[in-house]
Amino acid sequence: MGPAHAPAFTFLPGVAMSADVFAPVAAHLPDTRSLLVDLPGHGGSRDVPWRSITDTAQAMLDTLPDSVTGIAAVSLGAYVGLTMLALAPDRFQHALLSGIHQGDMPNPRMMRVISWAMAPFITRPFLARRNATAMGVSPDLMEPYVAGAVQTRPRAFARATCDVVAFTPPAGLDRVSTRVLVAAGSKEHRLILDGQSAICAALPHAQACRATGLGHGWPAQDTARFAALLRAHADGADWPEGIEPAHAEQIA
Repeated sequence: MGPAHAPAFTFLPGVAMSADVFAPVAAHLPDTRSLLVDLPGHGGSRDVPWRSITDTAQAMLDTLPDSVTGIAAVSLGAYVGLTMLALAPDRFQHALLSGIHQGDMPNPRMMRVISWAMAPFITRPFLARRNATAMGVSPDLMEPYVAGAVQTRPRAFARATCDVVAFTPPAGLDRVSTRVLVAAGSKEHRLILDGQSAICAALPHAQACRATGLGHGWPAQDTARFAALLRAHADGADWPEGIEPAHAEQIA
């Protein structure tokens, strides 16, 4: 999407989402080229097995064209994006990563059991619609969200979510030259909010921000705000209204 010779962003969606959920965001950025990526086991890549976050990150680096200068990622995609930065510390100019924790998830064994238990049901439209409603997905994105969930391979869902449960920040983040914005909705789980400072501390050129009044799925709740923040971050401009800094004392 976008002009053929313009700088490009790659968009990495969350688990049980297809790349189509980012189409409205890309529509707010007509002067850029947007590459909407389906992660392994999802959407158009549903027949590509999910192996690991690191494997997916390396595959992305091996296939993205040189014109891609930025990353915009949420949830599962953000873990992949952060790992891409560690593997290729000078490859990207800017990255916006939303909804990511710093590791040490509580009750990891229970979380893995829940992931596998949910997997057979995640492709059912009724459950997908309820999940989208709970996350506050905007009405115009409801059908693309449900369609993406239906396409997800249950095994990919289980293995990917288990990888997130076991996630720890990759080695090499201290060498990353990319300007990184670690974002979150202000109503996200404390694990994600508290992790913003730790992830920023691991990166030489990072800031943390929060979308006021929104939750984990905020890029699909307010696509215009997410697009405006992405544009501002790419340009080094002031953040749009409704985006506030996550101060260290607030995080603590």
